[in-house]
Amino acid sequence: MASQILKANPNVKALLCGNDNMVIGAVAAVRAAGKAGKVQVVGYDNINAIKPMLADGRVLATADQYAAKQAVFGIDTALKAISEHKKQSELSGVVETPVNLVTK
Repeated sequence: MASQILKANPNVKALLCGNDNMVIGAVAAVRAAGKAGKVQVVGYDNINAIKPMLADGRVLATADQYAAKQAVFGIDTALKAISEHKKQSELSGVVETPVNLVTK
């Protein structure tokens, strides 16, 4: 997909990937297109495979959404609602969870 985007849009300056696994493919596509250093790549999840790519500049940034704790956030919210005897109609539709931008 990233290679198709780069071919169809030669002036692309950045690729925002849906997760860091996609970043790995996007970085390869950027290199194969001869655009290393010219197209920034950003993703989500802060997986270990991205750390060397952040360090050497192949990846500009990733967002750490604490995926391993997402279920815990949901369970905590549900337990709080139960303990406060709240009906679904009384609950907020938004639960804010921590997110950190990770760069070089």
